[in-house]
Amino acid sequence: MKRIILIIVLFSTALHFTNANDFNVKPILDSAFIAYKNGNYQKCIDYYKQIEKHGLSSAYMYYNMGNAYFRLKQIDNAILYYERALLLNPSDVDILHNLQYANTFVSDKINELPDPFYVSWFKSITNLFSTNTWAWIALISFILILVLTYLNFLTSSSWVSKSIKTTAFAFVFIFVISIAAAYATYHIQSAHNKAIISSEAVEVKSSPDENGTLLFVIHEGTKVTITDEFEEWAEIRLLDGNTGWVKQNNFERI
Repeated sequence: MKRIILIIVLFSTALHFTNANDFNVKPILDSAFIAYKNGNYQKCIDYYKQIEKHGLSSAYMYYNMGNAYFRLKQIDNAILYYERALLLNPSDVDILHNLQYANTFVSDKINELPDPFYVSWFKSITNLFSTNTWAWIALISFILILVLTYLNFLTSSSWVSKSIKTTAFAFVFIFVISIAAAYATYHIQSAHNKAIISSEAVEVKSSPDENGTLLFVIHEGTKVTITDEFEEWAEIRLLDGNTGWVKQNNFERI
């Protein structure tokens, strides 16, 4: 029987957070940890929401919020925060495991359209690290390329020069892949075009109005991609490629 990993992570410093400032998060993190440990999951979430209101975010915080929501049986919110955590740390196996498990409770079983092999390959590469990690890899690779180029000018040995050039070309390849991966992960994080259905049942229409033809119904926890917006409506696409219009108050953006 599958069991979800429900581990609360206590942070010791604000270094885990993006956009960190002078706001002292540690006392609130301590309080959130105690609340979760005592089984007061809503209070734990409320503490994390205080941090979120200050514009701070962390994969670990979102992961813990997902765990708390799951304990409260709010599956749509659990999935939402697991997805947000995965955006910030796409290689975390615990986040991925809990997200996959939470998705088993979603009533809509939608088969995702397969990506072309080169898209799947690139996704598997980009998901290895976060945007910041890819950026650091690119920077280090660039510095090493400069160092190797300088050493190549200094050497008089053809064998050493050949070895340096081979190594430099390898780092050029790593640099290009890192830049592409950093851009791709940053674009995914900043696009805000993914969402989780938050209403119990949502009618998907053929057009952005109440008189549109009813195409199908989706339920809370289902992940969608937002492809267009018109006033209070949004056009969505499901993982299987089906599209339609829903009111924007029926989902929460990841």
